[in-house]
Amino acid sequence: MKAIVKYGQAAGEVALREIPEPVCGKKEVKIEVKACAICATDLHILEGSYPWDVGKVLGHEFSGIIREVGAEVTGFKPGDRVASCMEGGFGKYCVKAFDDWIFHIPDSISFEEAALLEPLCSAANSVVNKSRILPGDVVLIEGPGAIGLFAMQIAKLSGAITILTGITKDGGRMQLAKELGCDYTLDVQRENLQELVMNLTQGRGVDTVIECTGSQAGLDTGLALLKTAGQLTQVGVFGKHPQIDLGRVVYHSQKIIGSIAFDRETWRRCIDLLDRKQVHVQEIISHTFPLEEWEKGFEVTKNQEGLRVLLIP
Repeated sequence: MKAIVKYGQAAGEVALREIPEPVCGKKEVKIEVKACAICATDLHILEGSYPWDVGKVLGHEFSGIIREVGAEVTGFKPGDRVASCMEGGFGKYCVKAFDDWIFHIPDSISFEEAALLEPLCSAANSVVNKSRILPGDVVLIEGPGAIGLFAMQIAKLSGAITILTGITKDGGRMQLAKELGCDYTLDVQRENLQELVMNLTQGRGVDTVIECTGSQAGLDTGLALLKTAGQLTQVGVFGKHPQIDLGRVVYHSQKIIGSIAFDRETWRRCIDLLDRKQVHVQEIISHTFPLEEWEKGFEVTKNQEGLRVLLIP
């Protein structure tokens, strides 16, 4: 079968290659992949900046159908529709331990939507589990990427007043945020975010910041606009170590907490949200390419020409 694999440790040593179809073990399931999303981690693997074993298939945000189960597998059967978040999604088939982050999905959720469950769960973890947003809270979400747009939607479901920020080139994403129900969107290169926040909060600052840009500017802005005893939840990953004004954090009793990944219960809650159509996912999918055109998909993702890009094996 064809799959995208890492064939060496140097930058760029990733290719679509013919590899043996995986064999299902007694405690494993064999999944026919129907859709897999390209993540920033995949770009880092391609660039050689993220560790990845030679010979391992890329792709960790995917959905599909179970085609075979091992003799000791329980809870799954051939024909089950599932989503997962571990490696192997950029190939026609993958084999996984049956208890290794595989979740049933109902017929109401398309394979394309299910491929975005992983970033949706990451966003839900940052909003629900880490930030514990309350109805009426003013929440600033920095960065209108997929996770930022998901975080905004989940914050709205929690009853928050939402502000989403981006830069001028994010115009299309900001318009989508408005369509998805964001209360306020703002271009930080052209508009005054501090004025908006202080007017909206009577000068106290926002209750919570969800920082999704992984930039020094985003961190600085978030802390500057955070109220006394407020929380900044850091979701974006920094390319280099940021500088933090700890004096401000101490004197204003602020909290900074990191948020990555999720737990199994968050997955189940997000599947339920999609099943009940309470979160919009299809709108976040901007491009779909066949697996053979993976380089186009990676380029679109790298250049930020869309939101989430799917590859279809």
